[in-house]
Amino acid sequence: MTDFMFYKLRLMRSTVFDLLSAVPTKEMAIEDIIAYLHSHPNDKFMHKYLIIRLGEFGKDGLDQLIEKAKKREDFLLLASLYQTCISYPKFYNLRKKFDDIDLQTLADYTPLIYIRWSLDGNLEARCFWMDVFAKNKYLHRKLPLLEDIEFPIPFNLENLMKNEKVVHIEDIYSGSEDKSFNTGTAMRRVEPRETIDRLLKNPTIQDLLLPDEVKLTCSISPYAFIRGWKMEIGVSVGRNNWNAHGVVSEYGKGLTEEQARASTLMEIVERYSAIGNFFDGQSIGYKEEFSLIKASYSEMSDRGYNVLDPNKMNLEVPYQDQELYWVMAEEVNKKGSHQIYIPAQFVFLISSGNFDEIDLYSQGTSTNGLASGNTIEEAKLTALLEYIERDSEKITLFSPDRCFLLQAEGTVTGEILNTWEKKGVHIYFLDLTSEFGVPCYKAFFIHKRGGISRGWGAHLDGRIAINRALCELTSSQFCYGNYSTISLAEEIQRTIRYEELPNYSSGNVDKDLWMLEKLLITNGFNPIYVNLTRKDLDIPVIRVVIPGLEMLPDLDRYSNFNERLFRNYLEIIK
Repeated sequence: MTDFMFYKLRLMRSTVFDLLSAVPTKEMAIEDIIAYLHSHPNDKFMHKYLIIRLGEFGKDGLDQLIEKAKKREDFLLLASLYQTCISYPKFYNLRKKFDDIDLQTLADYTPLIYIRWSLDGNLEARCFWMDVFAKNKYLHRKLPLLEDIEFPIPFNLENLMKNEKVVHIEDIYSGSEDKSFNTGTAMRRVEPRETIDRLLKNPTIQDLLLPDEVKLTCSISPYAFIRGWKMEIGVSVGRNNWNAHGVVSEYGKGLTEEQARASTLMEIVERYSAIGNFFDGQSIGYKEEFSLIKASYSEMSDRGYNVLDPNKMNLEVPYQDQELYWVMAEEVNKKGSHQIYIPAQFVFLISSGNFDEIDLYSQGTSTNGLASGNTIEEAKLTALLEYIERDSEKITLFSPDRCFLLQAEGTVTGEILNTWEKKGVHIYFLDLTSEFGVPCYKAFFIHKRGGISRGWGAHLDGRIAINRALCELTSSQFCYGNYSTISLAEEIQRTIRYEELPNYSSGNVDKDLWMLEKLLITNGFNPIYVNLTRKDLDIPVIRVVIPGLEMLPDLDRYSNFNERLFRNYLEIIK
């Protein structure tokens, strides 16, 4: 059995795991997968691949495999089999085959979170509430009243409804004489044409890009492109030694062709910069390289390091002081900035999702809080705004009372809305703005054939936030000339004028960054930055994490309880 594994990256829309999955380049027999995992027990790509392969079995076949694994006392295989049973509804009844096995023991034989999640004593209540909230957010189902719920709210009701003092962005706002370039969907230090020219002249970008740029016709945005690029990752960390390659695509949008093209290219820059190639625990290619430290949180603290407690990140399952890989970052608080170590899983894309360690969350890696920019400050601002957007999306439920129509005559935004309205596309907006006051909106329309298209945007300038949400809207049905959507004229009657949207932006990137950082810190949320700028690109890329805010925007069965989410629920039903 080889010590080095080759993977290919591909989209797997039917998988129970990540949308972008890594599978071996050569198909492997079940026996070979199991043998490989016994010598590489923390290869999460292979663990997920095994579960996907086991999911292809019929009930009888999986039943027989469970019995064989029991006889051999192969706990690694049994862990994968149990995870298969809780991941695929068709195997639901086979879970009883594990009644005579200690599931906590099985949890120690997999780096994935699924068995640890299944052992939560509040699992039924979690699944109930997440199902209620998910149906509301994604299907616009009405929320049940307190007297109609099956499980009680898992927090003290009086504490939930206390009016705690929160500093609002309007308390922080101050203007600036120095103005940055406003594209309508972002605030930039330089114009899009300058960004495009700089990127296309870079040899690394030239090597990464596939030749064809595809103009999207299924986007609400006036201009939108998809550009493919070649991704390759090499990792040698602990017992995990692997290479992965594939072709992936990034989406860019804008109010002009140059804005959309610059947006697409900068998406590629941030993804490429965040991949993270590692050899023998050392990063390769960054302007400031990273050295991985493997230890538990308590070991890091005992050594005197300033270190982030992973449990401050609202994880789906509690972190129990297992060994992790850590990298150095920069935390900003009331006293200034200082070094802090954080889990590498919160920083890099794909690569850190398969280090020789346990998973901290179900998605393996996340793009939240990842941004590129023409300057470090621009990248930090964009990253913070995205993190706030995802947090707002996670904790806000659907209510017609928070929805509105936008009246925007005489603006590009109004032209977009009118153009699509004439085609039969009725676009509405949901106010996602959280207690901090940073404008955040969801744009959406409902297809007559079923399904809801959504786009999100956050910015200190509400007009930029609304434009970002609008330009994110896409629908594959548009490619076939189907523009039929449902009118919500009876349910949504509130109209907001474009010029009346709140604006707390100074008009200057650096000043806006200062205001956002002050807002967060004053409310007890200290942003943590990691500089991912690469030598070969020299384009600033930043990853930000904000302990206490929501990192994963999607509501699914793995999501944990959140006080702010339940507070919003109570405000809607009261």
